[in-house]
Amino acid sequence: MRFKLLVILFLYAGLAQADLTGVTVELANVDADWKFDGGVREAQINSIAFQIEEKTATGLSVGGGIGYLDMRVLGDSNTDTRKFDGEYLQIYLRQEIRISERISLQGLFSYSYNTGRDNKEDDRADIDWNEASFQIDASLRFANFAITPFAAYYDIDGDISDNNGTEVFDMDDPVSQGIRFDFYTDSTAFIRIVFQSGGQSGGYLTFARRY
Repeated sequence: MRFKLLVILFLYAGLAQADLTGVTVELANVDADWKFDGGVREAQINSIAFQIEEKTATGLSVGGGIGYLDMRVLGDSNTDTRKFDGEYLQIYLRQEIRISERISLQGLFSYSYNTGRDNKEDDRADIDWNEASFQIDASLRFANFAITPFAAYYDIDGDISDNNGTEVFDMDDPVSQGIRFDFYTDSTAFIRIVFQSGGQSGGYLTFARRY
């Protein structure tokens, strides 16, 4: 699976044009409460993603990404804990509105398709879900640092299938909020740390270059 992901990554990068305006590598560790028919269960997800984007003449950035994930969906009194390995594809739109030299607003819409499978020889399970999110934020920059509070809404729709049938799930609480800290190593490159709480909580570490 990891080999296939690397192949896709190199193909994706090879198709990219030379005038790309952004390249990002993101590491994430997040927890989310997913609502099943039998109750709410916690999903614990670790992921790594590679993203590229291009800015249009209107300032709208259009991007896409691929990623690898490993995750656990915790069990309850009626269901065992499941561990999955998988990958995902993502597309997103990002619009930044600069208010002044230090202050800017941003809106971000993202959609991803996620798929994975466990490694059990018997009673093997597959997981698939669609995730759409919308995020708004306001950023304040001081020299090489920027601080950005944000709010996000998530819409998740998916299922887990095994020999016993199919369980469907969605987000228990779609709203999250958090704060980002950016450190600019030069005029176009930065390191980002994100802390998030709410329906989807956790942390992100991002290495990015945007022109």
